[in-house]
Amino acid sequence: MKNIFQILKIIALISILYGLIVLSLIGPNRLFNFYYLILGIALFCCASYFSKSDENTKRTVLIILGVLALCFVLAEIRIVSFSLSRCKDDADYVIVLGSQIRDNGPSMDYKARLDSAYEYLEANRNSRVICTGGKGSNEPISEAQGGAEYLLNRGIDKGKIILEDQSTNTVQNLRNAKALIDKEKPIDKTDVVIVSADYHLCRAAYIARKLGYKNVSVKGARGLAILLPHYYTREFYAFFKELIAL
Repeated sequence: MKNIFQILKIIALISILYGLIVLSLIGPNRLFNFYYLILGIALFCCASYFSKSDENTKRTVLIILGVLALCFVLAEIRIVSFSLSRCKDDADYVIVLGSQIRDNGPSMDYKARLDSAYEYLEANRNSRVICTGGKGSNEPISEAQGGAEYLLNRGIDKGKIILEDQSTNTVQNLRNAKALIDKEKPIDKTDVVIVSADYHLCRAAYIARKLGYKNVSVKGARGLAILLPHYYTREFYAFFKELIAL
């Protein structure tokens, strides 16, 4: 059993190293960006402390950690499965969930979403696109406007683009987009494709169905591979927060 606690220490050190990589790539602007760093430190301290305990205590600690790890893995399997799903063709609307807009245009994450939407729109010429997202305090323009300008520059017809520029989170993105759709066609008779980052699709689909979307599928956008563990872990907590909130 001593070897197991040594393995936990190694995992903790890997977590600390990864946490430092995350901070170097996306900065300390969100508390969750420190997650893997804090997790690694906590796990290392826990492994060091309990490695000196009696066998029954060690066994109890390992069982608790094992159960928590199993719950996390099962939830992540569900979240990851959505990134592998195939979206419907010829949808009436494509909803692009907004992300960070910078002075030089969409962030890498947002650009990937917009490129995924562009790919769909090129293959499905009758679909219209709703760009969502308001203007954050650190953004030069609204996320919706920035997304629309990016798609226009890529050649998407202006008449196909609808702006929803009042929302500040995923629930508002989808609720406001639904209100725009309802003005033209009942949502239960409308095929919708939601475009977002791969890790975000499960939660986005869940929220959409809770809001009354009937015929909805999702299309993912790949981000920077090294950051996927960070984003998928963040989504684990965000999804359960959404389960409680909605």
